[in-house]
This record gives sequence, C-alpha cells and structure tokens, in this order.
Amino acid sequence: MKTYNEIKLAQELIRFPTVKTEDKGIMKFLSKKLTTIGFKCTIIKSKGTGPKPALNLYARFGKSKPCINFLGHTDCVGNLSNWKIPPFKGVIRKGYLNGRGAQDMKGGVACFISAISTFIKNKKFKGSISIIIAADEETTGLGTPAVIKYLKRRGQKIDFSIVAEPSSNKSVGDEIRIGRRGSMNGTITVYGKSGHSAFAGSYINPCTALAKIIAKLKSTSLDKVTKFMPPSNLEFTKMNVENMSENVVPQSASAKFNVRFNSKHKSYSLKKKLNKIINAVAKKEKCKTRIEYKVSGEAFYTQPNKEIYMIKKIVKKITGNSAKLNCRGGTSDSRFLGSIPRLELGLRNNTIHMVDERTSISDLKKLTKIYYNILENYF
Repeated sequence: MKTYNEIKLAQELIRFPTVKTEDKGIMKFLSKKLTTIGFKCTIIKSKGTGPKPALNLYARFGKSKPCINFLGHTDCVGNLSNWKIPPFKGVIRKGYLNGRGAQDMKGGVACFISAISTFIKNKKFKGSISIIIAADEETTGLGTPAVIKYLKRRGQKIDFSIVAEPSSNKSVGDEIRIGRRGSMNGTITVYGKSGHSAFAGSYINPCTALAKIIAKLKSTSLDKVTKFMPPSNLEFTKMNVENMSENVVPQSASAKFNVRFNSKHKSYSLKKKLNKIINAVAKKEKCKTRIEYKVSGEAFYTQPNKEIYMIKKIVKKITGNSAKLNCRGGTSDSRFLGSIPRLELGLRNNTIHMVDERTSISDLKKLTKIYYNILENYF
C-alpha cells in the first residue's frame, strides 16, 4: 500500500493557490490521494465567498468503532505582496518549507495524511479513521458545519478529534489547545440631538455619551480567569461619526468592538451584561442606543480525559515538551464539533498569516511522528 511523505505532500498542497474558498482542484487531488490508500471520500458543498460553492472533503477508512478524526482546512489568507519567495511555490531553503499555508495549515494536513498512510500500511486495527478538510476556515466557516450535518444525517459518530491548527508556540507540542474562547462582535450606535456647538443646552451630544460608554465598558471587569482561559476581554476596533462640520454636534455616533469571552459566559448572558452597562450610561446622557451583535463562536473546552493525557505523554516522549493545556488564540473550526471530545495540536504559529510564512522541515517530521504515535496508542 502507498504511503505519503509529509514534506512532498505539503509542497504539493501549497502549490494550490486556495485563497478564500477557491478550490483550484485541491479537493479532487486530496480525494485521489486518500482513495488510493483505502478511504471512501465524499465532497460536500457549502456556500463560498464567491459565486461558486466551497468544496469540503469528508473521508473515512473503516466502519467499526471507535472512530478517531483529523480535522483540517486547505484555505489560506491573502497578504501575498512583498514575499522574498513566491507564496505558492512550496520552495525548501535552508531547512524550511516556504509558502502560504506552510504552518496554517497545509503543513498540518500533510502531516496527518502522511502519518495515517504509514499507520494503515503497517498496522491492523479495530476501528476507523475519518478526515474532515474544510475549504473556508479563514472566511465563512460554513464548511465544517456542513460536514457535521452530513454525518448526523447518516448516523456516523466521531469519538475523538484532533484538529491540526498550528497550536505550538516556541517548539512543536509545547502547547495543546483543549478549547477556545468565544468571540462576539458588536456595534453600538448612540442617538442624541444635533445642533450648533455654540449653543450649549440645545443639543444632546452622542459623541460624549459614546465616549463614556467606551470608558465604562473598558473599566468594567467582565469576569475572572478560569483554569484554562484568561479573563474575558473587550476591545473597541472602530469608531465612526458621520459629520462634515466641526461646529455641528452630530445626530449619532457609533463604535464597533470585539469581545473574547471565557467559559463563564454564554453569548446570550454576555449580551445582557453589556446591554445593561451601555443603556445605563446612555440613560444618564439622555441618549438612545441601538446595539447589534454577531456571534462567531461560543466558549468551549474538553475536560482533560485519557486521550488528552495519552497525547501529552506522546508529545513528551518525542519532543521533550511538557505540553501546556490551554485555550489561547482566536477561533477555529474546532468550535463546530459540538460535544465531540477534541484537542488542537499542530505546527508552530510564529509565521501564520504573515509575509514569508514558513515551517521547518524538522517540525513537519516531528508532528508526523506524533500523529503516528497517537494512532498507535489510540487503537
């Protein structure tokens, strides 16, 4: 049976310029690779960023329990100007594989496919291995939910999932994500009464009210640190006042914010807390408000279990690292896995989304070895 080298496969994947949800033939390429080693592959469509649908891949080897899953994505961000080495060539130089997606996360996908191909060739086992590869983790985030919906309709269960997001910091395996904070965007619009700035008392200034709202939200502690997550943090990211004249008090003012919240909150309870603070300040300033929210994901984590402790031991044996369990970082497709126990373990994240993204060859080899040993120990 054929096996795949993680270095060569990572190079091949990087050469598909899959920015946003553009496929460029990558899912057909991966389906062919996985079918060759015995996987049954299904392409599942979801809404893309353009007129064409996004193409996501679900692949499964075996039918029996337990089922271990590997989750990854093939899309990558833009930021393609001023590279020293072309971003989609997959060039190896001085021990590093260069290219967009090298760390985030075509390198990780290549590592788990390589490990799986070697494991299937070398070992007989009772159970099954499944793979989910989404086309839109960096954009719409609709691909993994579409695959999960497909699995639910067919009654197919995943018992444990490894998400190949670049979770490592200074060296491979020094950090393992067992969850993620929630993420919620908000827009506050404050309505006052416009007027000439020379006539104090004839107007109600929404800018003043908005400034006080911002100050109050920034000075209010939303919660405290949990075992695996830092305190929730709210940051204002944009302020806007539609006003062409310096001597006119505007009718309205608005601000956008993002809050990363820990597992002490659900988005609905956090909305109530924020609304109460915002409206109390606005009432004092005799202003009205409109508050809009968009939730990217709820906070979640997997309570450390036997699989997680087993993986920690493997990482320690291979790398010498005593992996820290945490929930750092932004959002990932891990948030769509519901109650499935999972963790995120991948390459380093020191160049992700940057110009000249790259990963060391030794990191790719280490991660592949870790994944292989996980499969050995899991079954």
